[in-house]
Amino acid sequence: MKKLFSIFVLLLILSATSCQTRVVSQHKPLQPNSLELYQKYTILTNDAKEYKGEILKQDETQIYMKNKKGEEVIIDKSNIREVKKVDLFSTIAIGLAAIAAVIFVPI
Repeated sequence: MKKLFSIFVLLLILSATSCQTRVVSQHKPLQPNSLELYQKYTILTNDAKEYKGEILKQDETQIYMKNKKGEEVIIDKSNIREVKKVDLFSTIAIGLAAIAAVIFVPI
């Protein structure tokens, strides 16, 4: 039972981290309508920093976001390497599939 539980936890962790949609990358440049306001994103910069939070506003050169601590972070658009958005529906679907697999698949 302990082995089964550890497999289940591993599946949930993998599903939660893998269900992100890449909004901006080297092949998909940042457009004015790429990011939705008040949605949660993960932004990776060219200097290898990672910012997670909610987009508050954006202008021609900068993106303003609020992190989990409630602090406002300002990121230059020219410094952005990649932007990912959490795909909540896929995360829930994979989590439910993992639970169903643990319950219904005999070992």
